[in-house]
Amino acid sequence: MGEGMRMKRKTWAFILLFVLLGGTAAGCSQNQKASDAEGSSPEPTEETNQETEGQEPKKDIPEAALNNVEEIVKEKGKYDAEKLGKDEQYMKELLEEIEKAPDNLTGEEAYSLVVSLAAADIEKEAEGFEKVDPIITIDSSTPEDEIEIPEQEKVNVAILLDASGSMAGEVSGGQKMKLAKQAIQNYAQDLPDGSNIMLRVYGHKGTGSDADKEMSCKSNEVVYDLGAYDETGFSKSLEQFDPAGWTPLAGAIEAAKTDLEDQKGENIKNVIYVVSDGVETCDGDPVSAAKSLNESDIQAEVNIIGFDVDNEGQVKLKEVAEAGGGQYKSVYSESELNSYLKEEYRRLYWEWLAWGNDRYFDILGQSNDIYFEMLGYKNDIYFKSLGAKNIMSNLRYKLKEMDKFKDDEAEDEYRELIKIRHETVDEYFDHEAERKNKIRKDMRDKLEKKVKELKEKNTEKYSS
Repeated sequence: MGEGMRMKRKTWAFILLFVLLGGTAAGCSQNQKASDAEGSSPEPTEETNQETEGQEPKKDIPEAALNNVEEIVKEKGKYDAEKLGKDEQYMKELLEEIEKAPDNLTGEEAYSLVVSLAAADIEKEAEGFEKVDPIITIDSSTPEDEIEIPEQEKVNVAILLDASGSMAGEVSGGQKMKLAKQAIQNYAQDLPDGSNIMLRVYGHKGTGSDADKEMSCKSNEVVYDLGAYDETGFSKSLEQFDPAGWTPLAGAIEAAKTDLEDQKGENIKNVIYVVSDGVETCDGDPVSAAKSLNESDIQAEVNIIGFDVDNEGQVKLKEVAEAGGGQYKSVYSESELNSYLKEEYRRLYWEWLAWGNDRYFDILGQSNDIYFEMLGYKNDIYFKSLGAKNIMSNLRYKLKEMDKFKDDEAEDEYRELIKIRHETVDEYFDHEAERKNKIRKDMRDKLEKKVKELKEKNTEKYSS
């Protein structure tokens, strides 16, 4: 169509040039002969008067875009289309400009003229729409071409078991060490899939004598490496030791920091349970050790289970738990120890439930934000474009009244072009909204499904 307009302009220019130069020259030659013969100048013809009186020469009108949305959104009319529909004086100014425009306009020329005067300004809205990203993210970015479900939270449970001589003492239910081993075994076997457990024992060598203090305070080792729970392997690890010597609590906590040094990141939760019946007896500083561990990149919480501890010991162990960002719990019997560990087990259930709910609402919130942001821009573009189309449609009648159209065919062409312009914009943004919404919906559905599976998988055991 643009080439057609240029050809018409060239043809018009050629005809005009011919009339002005060739036609006039020939006319002058003949009239001059008549003048020489008759001794008088020729009278101007009626056609010559119509071409020279009261009209501006036809101006070259810049061609307006039609099927190229990128160009359409950059075209801004001299007059605000929204204001034109409300302000009569403002409209009058526009009509005065049209009145000054050349006559005999083709449909394309009339269309380009009106676009230059009344095209909708939608560039800002179009840019906003294009910037809307349909990608939903959770904890880490998710590329459009490959949906990656964020890594689920991994729970590492490190148990530090006091094997000092005092753990051979009796409480309601039996020997403290035997009861602690059984409770830890029950707790470990019920951990959800994906959880890791580690068992470190301390004070299990030597005796409580002064002669064995140095050796006993150095007895601090992992008997079950951090990993998934294996019933046979875990049971064997618990059978390797019996209550023996002193209590190097600080050393055990410091060693746990080394055990977990690679367990860092936003999806990793490190929990330490110290099971002990007494305070530090190896001259260490368990409060400082717990604080250092909790404030490190590992961010482990240090919980203390005080098993049959006296009042003075409870105060000191509570300080250790608080420094480690954890809790202190006193237990005095087999039932109390089992109840506490069961409560901790349920605490993981609620944390998994919260994890799932938080991510579900995060997914839903992001999805809704994307949808409504796109809808807002799209509606603004549509109604601005429609408003401009209606103004242009009304101007067709004004153009006709002013006798600006070359002929009826030009008027029909003008009407069709303004319709195509609006439909081009509307269809493009409809298609783009549909494409982006499909990406958004697919990601939302897949993420919600994965979150639901993870939540159900990791809460099923706890809820029983």
